[in-house]
Amino acid sequence: NASNSPQTAGVSGTGTMLPSLSPSPVPSFGNQNVGVTSAAQAVTLSNPTSTALSITSIAFTGANPGDFGQTNNCGSTVPAGGNCTINVTFTPTAAGSRSATLTVTDNASNSPQTAGVSGTGVGSTASLSPTSLTFSKQNVNTTSAPKTVTLSNTGNAPLIINSITLTGANANSFALTSASTCPLSGGTVSAPGSCMIVATFTPTSKGGKTAAISVADNALGSPQQVSLSGTGH
Repeated sequence: NASNSPQTAGVSGTGTMLPSLSPSPVPSFGNQNVGVTSAAQAVTLSNPTSTALSITSIAFTGANPGDFGQTNNCGSTVPAGGNCTINVTFTPTAAGSRSATLTVTDNASNSPQTAGVSGTGVGSTASLSPTSLTFSKQNVNTTSAPKTVTLSNTGNAPLIINSITLTGANANSFALTSASTCPLSGGTVSAPGSCMIVATFTPTSKGGKTAAISVADNALGSPQQVSLSGTGH
């Protein structure tokens, strides 16, 4: 309400572009089979400044950095006004949502430059519980009470079983019975889902006996195994 209203003061400045990653975040890699590497997605590191950008490192941080990889043509320096390309790939190590952050550390004032990366691992995950069975002492050529192992698929795709067999030094002293609900000669376990493997011990001679249940399937870590032991007397 002053007689000299409005009062004014000039202000000025110069906008400065800083190094950046594009696109950021990187579009999702979507569904990718566990253990299989995706096609690469290109990320551009731009240096719009008037001085060279000195790169210290290009790496992944965050929740699942080991699921993502990169190759680049950046070298150790990006010239003033220049850019380089970082090719990012996704190799999920487990089923489900996976994410990390592409992180470029350098001498710019806004270091590090970051871009989120994400994807979904698709696959089965096999686990056996317990991982060992110990049978009580058993008379030679007589069969023990059965013991049970649970095979679980906690992934997001069917577990394809190729075979469930007995292996090891004394495999002939053990047996997988028809009471098993798992497909011993091949089949699938839904996701999520589980089935039972039923084993017995029939020692063919006196002394300690060892073997293993071996499950060959399409999950990482195949074959999964359960150690078996018992003593004939």
